[in-house]
Amino acid sequence: MRNIICILSFALILFQGLLQAQNENTLQVQIKNIELLEGKLYLSLTSDSAKFPGGEVEEKYRKIVEVKAHELRVSFNNLPDGEYAMSIIQDLNNNQELDTKKFGIPAEPFAFSNAALRKFGPPFFEQAKFLVEGGKEHHQQLVLIYRKPKKKD
Repeated sequence: MRNIICILSFALILFQGLLQAQNENTLQVQIKNIELLEGKLYLSLTSDSAKFPGGEVEEKYRKIVEVKAHELRVSFNNLPDGEYAMSIIQDLNNNQELDTKKFGIPAEPFAFSNAALRKFGPPFFEQAKFLVEGGKEHHQQLVLIYRKPKKKD
C-alpha cells in the first residue's frame, strides 16, 4: 500500500511539473532607436498595475544592460501566463534613476510597451499591457524616446 501511495505522489508531482512547464513563457524584447551608446538600460517588467511604471519589481523581472549598440535584444524566461507592461530607461549618467527636467519631463531616453504615452505623465498600465500566455515565445518591440534639449540661439 505504501508503494502505491509513493508512486501516486510521484506521478502527481511529475504531472504538476509538466503543467507548470506548459505555462512558462519567454519574452523577447527588441529595443530600437538607441541614439547614444553610453550608460545602461534598465528594463522593468510587471504584471502588477500598482508597480507600473516605476515601482520595485522582483529581480527576475528586472534587467540591466550595458548600451553597446543602437539596437539590443533582451530575454525574459519562465514567465507565468498573464498581462504584463514594460518600461525602459537609459541611464546616461549612471545614477540608477530617470533624470527629469522642468515639469518632470524626462531628460534621459525612455520607452513603454505598446508605445504607450500620455500627454502629461507616464502611461497607465492598461495602455501599456500585453498578454503572455500559452507556454510560448512572445515578442515586444520598444523604441526609445529621447527628448533632446532645445538649441539656444
